[in-house]
Amino acid sequence: MVALVLLLVVPLIMWCTQSILLWRAGLPLQVRINPSHLPRHLKRYNRAATQSAFALVLIGYPLIRGQSPLSYYASFFPLDGQPWALVHGFAVAVLYLSLMYLAWSASGNVRFRVRNEPARLVQRLVGVPIMAFLVAFVEELLFRAVLLANLMEDLPLGAAIVVGAVIFAGAHYVRSVKRYWTFGGHLVLGLLLCIAFATTQSLWLPIGIHAAGVVMLMGTRPFIRYDGPAWLVGASVFPYAGAAGIVGLLLLTYNIWSLYGGI
Repeated sequence: MVALVLLLVVPLIMWCTQSILLWRAGLPLQVRINPSHLPRHLKRYNRAATQSAFALVLIGYPLIRGQSPLSYYASFFPLDGQPWALVHGFAVAVLYLSLMYLAWSASGNVRFRVRNEPARLVQRLVGVPIMAFLVAFVEELLFRAVLLANLMEDLPLGAAIVVGAVIFAGAHYVRSVKRYWTFGGHLVLGLLLCIAFATTQSLWLPIGIHAAGVVMLMGTRPFIRYDGPAWLVGASVFPYAGAAGIVGLLLLTYNIWSLYGGI
């Protein structure tokens, strides 16, 4: 459980950094991690501390195991045909999510329209693919190659997947957020990504699926208005947390398990 212990240190570092910066700004300490109260000029130090904490986990875990970070993570990117799983994971996730948006639009639960000037729209969209794969790459290294891989060594496979999914979902709520009912959507997403990793023993497939979700979320945000009830279409920041999104993620999970798990 070394990976779990290392991950638990991250929110501790985040809280300590926030507390120091609040004290520096003459503001009262807070129990919850919520950097929004920090002055703008101090927020960059808070972000740097958070990113450094994640980097310490990613670098420190392989070193604790007696391996170099490069050789450890390279083992999760086999080149024996598996790179195609990245393309497949991305394509199938985009297909599922596109069908969901199409159903929402046809039923009047969402509306699509351009809400920005062309220059502003291009500026917002041009970086979406890069950001999506960057987010997916870092989170999959952290939650699958470090956390889940370690859990799979110490626990039965089913238990490791469940624990990994719960921790992945919970990590999105370490900081104070406006909505907590979206936890179920993150839990199912975590289950999907953990199964994608467990069935392939590599990061190609989960990175492809994860990146597709981020691309669809960020890519549709400038065009979409959610008119349907939250229980159905989720929240604008995470539309896959509604009933339709959860059903779609569960179907995609079954599809991935069937294709890669040998059913």
